[in-house]
Amino acid sequence: MPSITGITEQKRTPTRRNIFLDGRYAFPCSVNVVAKYRLRVGLALSEEQINEIQCGEVRQECFDKAAEFLGRRLHSRSELHQKLRKQEYPAAIIISVLDDLSRLGYIDDERFAKTKALSAAEHKQHGRRRAFMELLKCGVKSDTANRALDEVYQEVDAIGLARQLIQKQIPRLRRLDPLVARRRLVGLLQRRGFDYGAMRPMIDEALGRPDEPG
Repeated sequence: MPSITGITEQKRTPTRRNIFLDGRYAFPCSVNVVAKYRLRVGLALSEEQINEIQCGEVRQECFDKAAEFLGRRLHSRSELHQKLRKQEYPAAIIISVLDDLSRLGYIDDERFAKTKALSAAEHKQHGRRRAFMELLKCGVKSDTANRALDEVYQEVDAIGLARQLIQKQIPRLRRLDPLVARRRLVGLLQRRGFDYGAMRPMIDEALGRPDEPG
């Protein structure tokens, strides 16, 4: 069996090492893989062990890439799975990495759904329906999405959110033909996920009833 004759630090990437077997360069790996497999000069490796180490390196790369994505923002499990697939990691490794991240608490669709729902309500001024659709697009299951929305929107004044949105649009809309203004405002509210039936009294208050003279 070949033996490790050298472990050297890569000049451009201090966290990676080059492994030499019997005096020849064999493969690169991260310091985490060196530690996990207790690689050291003089250690003899079978072909099976070398394959295991190289698979471990791919898994570590996948884990590090997932951590990089999570460092930028919260992700649902589905979102993270799709991004890792685009990196062309093996399916079994992706699932294993996601399971580890879930166990460690870095992936939590319940927390993700609530955080995104709060952002939708408080910052984007989205109605519940729009927030629900956005969560589904992120791969959150419908029951998880509804639990988050129940918790968030029972504390949010949806009517107040819609009123704020309408008031911001009024100066611009009043310069338009009344029917055009109404159509645009209704379209905006519906895109934001507000129910027209619930919002109609405020629309009438802001722009007048459709059968009323300007």
